Amino acid sequence: MGKDNEEYKNKDQSSEEEEEFIEENDDSKKAVKKQKIEKAGEKRKRETNKDDKGDQIFELSAKRRVTVRLFSTGEPSVDIREFYKDKNTGEMRPGKAGICFPLAQWHKLKELIPDIDEAIEAIKKK
Repeated sequence: MGKDNEEYKNKDQSSEEEEEFIEENDDSKKAVKKQKIEKAGEKRKRETNKDDKGDQIFELSAKRRVTVRLFSTGEPSVDIREFYKDKNTGEMRPGKAGICFPLAQWHKLKELIPDIDEAIEAIKKK
């Protein structure tokens, strides 16, 4: 029980996820933590992968990825792209659908996020 308390205290306090508890019908009547249900988009996946070129890859979904790489000019870029499974090799390959942001445009997009979020909320209310 002491170990469980330590783990609970060490959890990230800024997390807004709610934990559900269920009570067992045995003699101990201890509360048992129910598995957390992750809602899409609430918890960021922090793990990154690197490809053979050393580019960092972040998965958005099974078929969408964000890749941070050096552009042909040597400048960093952020590439958001759909992938497909190659029938011959079984590998995930980049598709045509996607966009590659130079660093300046990536920073501009990040600045616009609050305005974009407001526009989304306004549309939802219509």
